[in-house]
Amino acid sequence: NDIPLVKVLNKIDLLEQDDAEYLKYEAACSGNSVAVSSITGEGMEDFVAVVEDALSELLVPIEVEIPYSKGDELNAIHEVGAVETIDYRESGTYVLGRVPKPLANRLRPYYINDEEEEAVSKKKGGDDDEIDWVALGRGRHTAKNM
Repeated sequence: NDIPLVKVLNKIDLLEQDDAEYLKYEAACSGNSVAVSSITGEGMEDFVAVVEDALSELLVPIEVEIPYSKGDELNAIHEVGAVETIDYRESGTYVLGRVPKPLANRLRPYYINDEEEEAVSKKKGGDDDEIDWVALGRGRHTAKNM
């Protein structure tokens, strides 16, 4: 199943402080889980981060240069994708980011280095995994590829 799943454990405000902390820790360690209180708002930042991570798994990497005449394509990248780098060059707008696969296919004519892009998209996992300390600090415990 390609649909991401996020487990949300609500009502932590009803637990004792130690139990709530333990539950938040367990949720953070189990991946795509988060403990929240909808009444107090506790854990909502973590919830947003976990949902963003889950949805980002649906995106594929792109490296494109969009001609200035194709502003609609650039707008689509911003609307449904995640832009990591943008650079306004003489021949068009350079974008390094992640987008849904249908948009990536539509952008294929604008790819900068097609063979390298295929190698990057095929490369998942491996021995060069590193710890994403920022994500770890936010309660998202996954390794990222560098």
